[in-house]
Amino acid sequence: MEPILKLDGITKQFVGCRALQGVNMTIEQGQIVGLLGPNASGKTTLMKIIAGLLQPTTGTRQYYYSVEPGLEARKKVSFCPDTMVFPNWMKVQDVFTFYEDMYPDYSQERANELINILELYEVRNKHVKSLSKGMHERLSLASTFSRKTSLYLLDEPLDGIDPVGKSKVINAIIAMQPEGASTLISTHLVKDIERVLTSVFFLSKGKIIFSGDCDKIREERNQTIEQAYLEVFTNEGSV
Repeated sequence: MEPILKLDGITKQFVGCRALQGVNMTIEQGQIVGLLGPNASGKTTLMKIIAGLLQPTTGTRQYYYSVEPGLEARKKVSFCPDTMVFPNWMKVQDVFTFYEDMYPDYSQERANELINILELYEVRNKHVKSLSKGMHERLSLASTFSRKTSLYLLDEPLDGIDPVGKSKVINAIIAMQPEGASTLISTHLVKDIERVLTSVFFLSKGKIIFSGDCDKIREERNQTIEQAYLEVFTNEGSV
């Protein structure tokens, strides 16, 4: 089975700052992968490069569906940024109409399921700008997974969500990932998300400092993913 995504030597240089330093990453089909690290570790920059919104300074990206990075790749990747910005005039139901018009892979059936799972039906006629942060995050996730595509990117999807809402979001991720598709989740909230992860990459100061299969990490280190995270980053001096 071909990898769904392969990164080789990805670097990103901004003025006065090297955000990423030689990142290598392979994501197999059917995985839910955690990109874990503290704030300012480079997670969002890497997510935007994978989504085709930023170009790397050096390095290569290979997608299993054999399209070129950039515009074509963006058609095959459903990206939920840490802050999804919608026009002020939009109501919740307008967001899904927008996605239906924009993306050929939009599925109304999937959207309806997500609206129910994430309890968005009661707010369907509200303006997006009036939603709480937690409900806004749920809407962002629902619109992202309303597309039936191959790779989903979720940048800090649990920030600002109460514990009950977090559980609903995590259950939606499990329920709505299509067979053969993969999801990459960036977060520093390891304890909340670790139960769904199949593998992890720990990112610190733009470098991957640890990676592995979650079951093997638990077996070989006799640790939860959160415990491994705390140990690795404490030794790194990042926490």
